[in-house]
Amino acid sequence: MSKSILFALTTMLLLLKLVAINITGFDLFGDEAQYWLWSKDLNFGYFSKPPFLAWMISFYTGVFGDSFFALKTMPIIVYFLIAWSVYVLCNNMGLDKSNSISCSLIFLILPAVSVSTFIISTDIFLLLFWCLSLNELVKIKIKPNIKSFVLLGVFLGLAFLSKYAAIYFIICLLLYVLLDKKFREVFIKNYFGFLLSAFCIITILLPNIFWNINNGWITVVHTSDNANLNNIDINLLRGLLFLFTQILMLGPIIFFAYIVDYKKWSISEYQKLLLIFSLPIFIIVFFEAIVVRANANWAAPALISFFIFLYIGVNNNFLRKLNLGFNFFFCIIFFVLIGTNFSSGFFNRISGLSEFAEKIYFERSQKNLVNFVVSDRLLFASMSYQLRNRGLYFHMPHESGSKITNHFKITSPLKKNMSENFVFIGTPNEIKYLENNYIINKKNTPKYNFTKKNINIYEVVFN
Repeated sequence: MSKSILFALTTMLLLLKLVAINITGFDLFGDEAQYWLWSKDLNFGYFSKPPFLAWMISFYTGVFGDSFFALKTMPIIVYFLIAWSVYVLCNNMGLDKSNSISCSLIFLILPAVSVSTFIISTDIFLLLFWCLSLNELVKIKIKPNIKSFVLLGVFLGLAFLSKYAAIYFIICLLLYVLLDKKFREVFIKNYFGFLLSAFCIITILLPNIFWNINNGWITVVHTSDNANLNNIDINLLRGLLFLFTQILMLGPIIFFAYIVDYKKWSISEYQKLLLIFSLPIFIIVFFEAIVVRANANWAAPALISFFIFLYIGVNNNFLRKLNLGFNFFFCIIFFVLIGTNFSSGFFNRISGLSEFAEKIYFERSQKNLVNFVVSDRLLFASMSYQLRNRGLYFHMPHESGSKITNHFKITSPLKKNMSENFVFIGTPNEIKYLENNYIINKKNTPKYNFTKKNINIYEVVFN
């Protein structure tokens, strides 16, 4: 397909995304609101994630503001940077300019990208620095130089600051050294350069490492808790569902086109590189899905490498166009659903949050209550965002010495000597550690459908 048609398709989808985001009645996901809230309290680390996304949101909102539309355009902008890095990577791997441009434009139409451009997540910067790191690795293989080793370390360091899943790059790199003789020779001859890369990674990570040390390695503990290997529950169906989701997010037609055409398989040197930087990740997360659980985005870095692998490997123009058509209409349907406020399980999570928060605020503002205590992490973040700039104070129930389960228990704990009346969303036993005498009165809860959890609202009045 010609580049002019691809430009037209990506431009059309960009306009659709912007219109849908502008007219939708949906709200931020709870995690997105959480990242926004982190950006108001800049630090070198946070409970569940490293700090880079919060830093970037702080910079971005300082320039463009923190409206829903402004925040939701952020991942769209980042994905254009990722597409540019895909173009550079393809070019350095030997694809001509035309094919490199086509690959980068088709990347922007992938179902995975369509979904991800609507969600502010740590994955967007992980993918950017993953692709940039892979590009430096290719340049090192072609012609090693100090600049490439330094940039490799810098980009990998920033990838780790974006999401600890960057560890997959190190795993794949070690496998690449073991499985590719030519690269092993490059690695051995340039061990000093790779040590320089490691030094750059560690230097960039040092502030985050010190933050973790000062906070009991809380982020590392949380990350290991996500693996949750103490609660093993073997379920092959979960693993198969994970694989199906990955195929869908890539575009199923191009995947099956490659599988069916197995007789013509001829894996080039760079395709081998792309496989080594994708298949191990899929395998690791697949087994994690079987043993415990796994979210679809846990293998996000593998999708970039594997997509480029498939783009190079599938030469059937008809199937390529058919796959592009499927991906194009997937994006159209997805953003039409967003623009029309489609009611479904996925979108219900971001439907009605602003109305819910406004109703609670309106009823309590008449009593001049400015303190809100919210025990649920996602609702805490969502209400903090929805009621921003209202002069309110949000607190999280947390008794000193008890287990910390989210970042707000570190930054906004409800003190045991609290004496100002507040609105409380949670269960009464969560605030029983308060020292001062109080009366708790249950209030009517506005209708909601963004969670299946029971939400109870109280007014807490101190004697």
